[in-house]
Amino acid sequence: MSGIKGILYVADLNTLLIFNNSIRCKALDIVMPRITHLGSATATISTCIMITIMGNGVVRKMGIQALFALALSHLFVHILKNSVCRLRPKDVLLNINTFNVSLDYYSFPSGHTTAAFAIATTIALNLPILAVICFPIALIIAISRLYLGVHYPSDVLAGMAIAILSSVILQIIINH
Repeated sequence: MSGIKGILYVADLNTLLIFNNSIRCKALDIVMPRITHLGSATATISTCIMITIMGNGVVRKMGIQALFALALSHLFVHILKNSVCRLRPKDVLLNINTFNVSLDYYSFPSGHTTAAFAIATTIALNLPILAVICFPIALIIAISRLYLGVHYPSDVLAGMAIAILSSVILQIIINH
C-alpha cells in the first residue's frame, strides 16, 4: 500500500494497537466488556423504548425519534457491512486481545458505536443540555470497541458519522 491509503491504514492499525495492546489495566479489562454491551441492539432499543414509554411530550417524541434514528443508521450499517466485508482485527492480526467477545459479522462500520451515537445525537438535538452526558457515554462505548480489539478506529469513526448524519437528517425531516 502506498500514498494516502497506506498512511491511513498504518494510522488505523497503530491507533488500534495503542488502545488494544498499550493501554492495559485490570479494571478496564473487567469494565470494558460490560460497557461495550451498552451499544448492543438489546440495550439501545430497550433504552429508546423506555424513553418513549416513561416520557411525555418532547421526551416521548425523542424516544420515538431515537428508534427511527437507530433503524435508519443501521440500514446503512447493514448495507456497508455486507458491501465492504472488512474482516475484524482478530481475523487479520495475531497480537489482538479480544477478551473472548463473540462476533458474527464484518467489522466496518461499528454497529455498537453507530447505535450509541444515534441515541446520543437524537437526545442532544432535542435536549441540548444532555449532550454533555450522552456524548461521553457514546464515546466510551466507541473506545470500548477498540480496547476489546473488535474494530479498527476507522470502523468506529464511520459508525459515529453514520449515526450523526442519520439523526440530523431525521431531525431536519421532522422539523419541516
